[in-house]
Amino acid sequence: MKRFVYGIDFGTSNSSVTIWDVEARALVRDARIAGVESSFMYFPYTLRRDPPLLGDAAKRQYVQDLMRGRFFQAIKTILPNQTFTETVVNNQTYLLEDLIAIFLRHLKARADAVTGQDVKRVILGRPAVFSVVPAEDQLAQARLLRAAQLAGFEEIHFQFEPIAAALAYESRIQAPQRVLVGDFGGGTSDFTVVQLDPRRQGRPDRAGDILATGGLPIAGNRYDAATMWHKITPLFGRGATYESWGKRIEVPDTLHRKICQWDQVVFLKNAQKLDLIWRMTHSSSDPAAFARLEALVKENQGFALFQVIEAAKIALTTQVTTPIVFTHPRIPINEWLTRSEFERNSRDLTTEILGYLDRFLADAGISRTSIETVFLTGGTSLIPAVRREFENRFGADRLRDGGEFTSVGEGLALSAPLFFPELHRTG
Repeated sequence: MKRFVYGIDFGTSNSSVTIWDVEARALVRDARIAGVESSFMYFPYTLRRDPPLLGDAAKRQYVQDLMRGRFFQAIKTILPNQTFTETVVNNQTYLLEDLIAIFLRHLKARADAVTGQDVKRVILGRPAVFSVVPAEDQLAQARLLRAAQLAGFEEIHFQFEPIAAALAYESRIQAPQRVLVGDFGGGTSDFTVVQLDPRRQGRPDRAGDILATGGLPIAGNRYDAATMWHKITPLFGRGATYESWGKRIEVPDTLHRKICQWDQVVFLKNAQKLDLIWRMTHSSSDPAAFARLEALVKENQGFALFQVIEAAKIALTTQVTTPIVFTHPRIPINEWLTRSEFERNSRDLTTEILGYLDRFLADAGISRTSIETVFLTGGTSLIPAVRREFENRFGADRLRDGGEFTSVGEGLALSAPLFFPELHRTG
């Protein structure tokens, strides 16, 4: 019987599964597991205990159901959150590990359909840091480990996602290179400096080739939040004033901070917050804006709006201007967003990411000039302002990219010889 190891990239925004064929010492290419799928999960409201919908099908059904059920996006970002332990959906209690296990089990089933086996070995990707707090980082990995066990895996190893991306890039080169890998996901930006050599690919001991690794919890989702804050929240009343004790004062921004994360909008749907919004529709300087905010909250339109905002971010990777159009009858939005405006609104995020990179290299004692190649992967690496900063530091001729959404998954499967060297012994 042939032997296989799976690589699973459970990402904040997208997820994938890849397969390592032990005997062939190669990736298994098959259309049934090609590409990535969105890390969405949707439980329609029902009295039955039906399994949730996953991926893009979850998003389509959620929108079709007018966003009435329970929708989960970016579950990965909750892993280090010690305050979140469980949630109740359709009268059934789910631990965080239970929810993630549903998605991992789905990815495993897709790969099992290709191999024809119930494969028990897996290499899971993890960011360089789930959290800068060590206890939270350990909690996140422990939860992900438990989720993998619940999904049916027995031999489980973790690989840093930027190292996986580096191994994927190594499969494309012909000569040794010292490479800086920047892996930009939806929730984290991770970096690794590694000495790559195609002649060493597949060897069980590569620890000495990894020169430094690190990361920070800032990436694509924060850029969406920046657009929401600077461009869209004024349409929901941020900056408006109201009269209190004979004085005009500005509306506190606590409501608008909440709506900068779509999954936090639901927490405004309580009597106290809705009463405050209602009062602002009658006493503020911009009643129409607060009427829009009321509709956003009551009709649970946060997810749909952020889909439009994310689409605008993606459009600006190739265009200099793009529309932000939201057609909900009570929340009409028709704005234009320019690339320069987007870059200005998110400049602090880009500065923080690149500032971290500078410190990361300095702390590791690695000079920019010693880096022969910079390999960028992940959706946020396509943002022109981010790429420009890398060009300024390393020169455009040293930058490489490709497989922005699949590099990590492929690299996880390519990591198999590092974690399962016994599978390559003869006899």
